[in-house]
Parts: sequence; C-alpha cells; structure tokens
Amino acid sequence: MLCCIRLRLALPAVLSALLLPAATFAQSQDTQSVAEAARRAREQKKTAPKPARVITEDDVKPAVPDAAPASPASGFSVPSSGGAANPPAVDGSKDPKDQKDSQEVAQLKEQLRQAQSDLDLMQRELALAQDTYFSNPDYVHDTAGKAKLDAQKQQIGDKQEEVARLKARILELQPPQDTTATQPPAPAAPPKP
Repeated sequence: MLCCIRLRLALPAVLSALLLPAATFAQSQDTQSVAEAARRAREQKKTAPKPARVITEDDVKPAVPDAAPASPASGFSVPSSGGAANPPAVDGSKDPKDQKDSQEVAQLKEQLRQAQSDLDLMQRELALAQDTYFSNPDYVHDTAGKAKLDAQKQQIGDKQEEVARLKARILELQPPQDTTATQPPAPAAPPKP
C-alpha cells in the first residue's frame, strides 16, 4: 500500500517535470511569432500606398447658381437672352427695353423653375396618396380619400397649365433665333432592295 501511495505522488511529479519545459518552449515560440507578426505588419503598413482621399460635399464649395437655370427634368431649355442676337448699341450700353425684357425673362425663368419644382413635388405626393388609397382593401367606400385624390389631380392640372403659360411667355419675350443652322440634317432614306 505504501508503494501505491508513492507511485501516485511520483507519477504527477514526473509528468509535470517532463511537460513544463515543453509548455514554456511553446509559449516562447508564440511570443516570438506574435512579435514577428507585429514587425511584419508595421513594415507592410509603411510600404503600403496611402488610400485615396474621398471628397465629400463638405470639402467642395457650392457653385454660384446661374440667374435661372432650366430644370433638366422638364425637358425644356430656354436659350439665353444675351449674345450675338442682341448687339449692343453704338455707345456700348444696352437698350433699356432689352434690359427690361431680359430682367423679365430672368424673373419668368425663376418662376418657371419654382413651378416645375412644385409640380414635381405635387406629382410625388399624388403617387404616395394613390398608393395609400388603393392599398386600403375597402377603398371603394373611402369617399374622403377619393375626394383628396381628385383635389390633388386638379391642383396638378392647374400647376401644369401655369408651367405651360410661363413657357409660352418666356418664348414670347425671347428674340427669334436662326434655327436652320442648329437643326441637324434629315437622315437619308435607306435604299430599297
């Protein structure tokens, strides 16, 4: 029995003596490999190219707006009132009537831009209201929703008339321009087989 107790005490001591150096050796290798990996990462970071700078709206100064740019969504562009179409008077000053017309055209262009913006917003609101109205399973009995849609459609029609009126007024005030030089030639008809 005494022999058995000694064996039980000796066996763990011998095993720990054998495994302790192996554990410390493995730990020293891990420490070296971690340190080596950190060194390599620093070297790669130094040699890596700098990332490109991202320019945001905060970095860029806003452009100075023109007098009244035409809205690209409208598909309607109005030629400028200045240039070769209005030659200056002999003394170098503009004709007061031309200045008044150009100021009125600029004001009309601004009104047109605002009206087109309002029209776009109204059309978006109508689409949203239609989606809301028709998503209701009992939309047939929703008379208030139908009345709201009809009122919005009427407002959109009125705004479209206003936009058309402003475009016509701008074209009235614009000086006539030679359109023959700016029109592309008609395409040739393909030969018949």
